[in-house]
Amino acid sequence: MENSTEARIKLTPDAAAKPAVPTTLSGKLRAKLPSRGWMIFWTTFGTIGGLVVRDHYLTVAAKKRVADKVDVLAKQSCGVQDMPRKVTVYITAPPGDGIHKTRHYFKAFVKPVFDAAAVDYEVKEGLVDGQIQAMVAADVRKKRRIAAGKQSALSEAEQNAPVVPLKSVSDGIVVLGRIALAEVLQGYNDGCLQSLDDPEPVVVVEKVKEVSIKDEAASLATEATGSVEATALDNSGEDTTTSTEAAVAAAAAELVAAAAAAEKNGEKKEEEKAPAPIPIPQDESYFSVPPSGLEPVGYIPFKNLTGFRNFHKKIFALFNSYDCVEYAGASVMKVAFAETKEFEKDDLEIGRDEEPLFKKYRGPVEINILDRVREQVKLYVTPELIPELKKADEEVVLEEQH
Repeated sequence: MENSTEARIKLTPDAAAKPAVPTTLSGKLRAKLPSRGWMIFWTTFGTIGGLVVRDHYLTVAAKKRVADKVDVLAKQSCGVQDMPRKVTVYITAPPGDGIHKTRHYFKAFVKPVFDAAAVDYEVKEGLVDGQIQAMVAADVRKKRRIAAGKQSALSEAEQNAPVVPLKSVSDGIVVLGRIALAEVLQGYNDGCLQSLDDPEPVVVVEKVKEVSIKDEAASLATEATGSVEATALDNSGEDTTTSTEAAVAAAAAELVAAAAAAEKNGEKKEEEKAPAPIPIPQDESYFSVPPSGLEPVGYIPFKNLTGFRNFHKKIFALFNSYDCVEYAGASVMKVAFAETKEFEKDDLEIGRDEEPLFKKYRGPVEINILDRVREQVKLYVTPELIPELKKADEEVVLEEQH
């Protein structure tokens, strides 16, 4: 027994230093709270991630609800020679911000509804104030000139083409924000009051003394030669003549190069300067409306949040973008169903709630148009009853499938 005990002790000298291997994992997995830093990280990450996932889920659901309402328009039958309905969308940069904000708003909240309703669209951007107004006025004036026989409806390329392709004619205008609405209505007013005759170009002749580079360089070189020679007379030496000629040649070369560069820069500035547009006479005596009338206008609210004071609103809007889907989708549905009403005086105040957001950058947006122009404008409104597919159309589709 003693020998066995001694042998056991000798054979296991390292056993006392190493702990025994546990038979279960209970000794390894002990309940332990994370550190303060990890608690802050996981709480912040989980909160932000949950808000993003929630907003994405609600946004997708809201887009589907709006798309289901206008999907009935996309399922309506269309003739072989018929083109899809088309509208013209005018967007402009919000005050104090870039036009990329308006582009994103259109792409995220307006475009999906048009796609679901099978409505074609053309986007026109106004990069500076008054550009949308000028485009609308030119379009109205063009229609009036075509009706009066003073302009061809086809362009020169279309006249020479063997086959004129079918085009979707715009039958409505969509604006994002009050600023674009004001410019469109002002464009209607200008387009109806402008003269149909092209204004005569004004030629302005300015008498400018023409001086060539060589003459200018020669005169400058003469002045430089005189100054160098005067300096040379004061100094005595054997190499006076040689140094004088070298100095004159160097000065003349520099002056010629400077004159050439100045003339080149002057020509470049003249090329970059675009000619001012010729103003078209405008008077109430020229008033007329195109035979097709003025296109109806659809207003889509666009509230752009800028400034530090609206920072908390930006954060709220970031995690609640589904509200914009419902808010903008209701206005786009008015355009899709093409239900219109008369444009009344009270409708000129549409979008006033946007002005406090950009009062730091510009004043109130006023719309001044004649009453007889306003009476020709229609405004898209919400339809009282959303149309449904006719049963006859559904039966035809089922018969074609069988």
